[in-house]
Amino acid sequence: MEYVWMWCVVAAGLAVVSIVLLSGRGAALLAGYSTASPAERAHVNVTRMCRIIGASTLVCAIYAAVVALLVYAYVLGTLDRTVLFLVAGIGAIVPVAALCVAGYRANMGTYA
Repeated sequence: MEYVWMWCVVAAGLAVVSIVLLSGRGAALLAGYSTASPAERAHVNVTRMCRIIGASTLVCAIYAAVVALLVYAYVLGTLDRTVLFLVAGIGAIVPVAALCVAGYRANMGTYA
């Protein structure tokens, strides 16, 4: 049962971060932006970058919530272990792809 709570905490944390980023704030949370020089920061559309990364973080939060539900179904005995690993493992491609696309889209058009 502790794994269900772990996934719920991860999903909630990602949801909070995505809400902050979707509001257009929280650029300091992004590693590349927080370490950039002021001259490099001047060329970045911060609101657009935050919203794109926030949307991909929301996809990751939804994935974590789905995995929490799958683990809960496994704990109850309604889901086979093989199905859990297949669905969660293959489903892990979605948040990784979302982060890759978000990183690509955040870099497009942000520099003058």
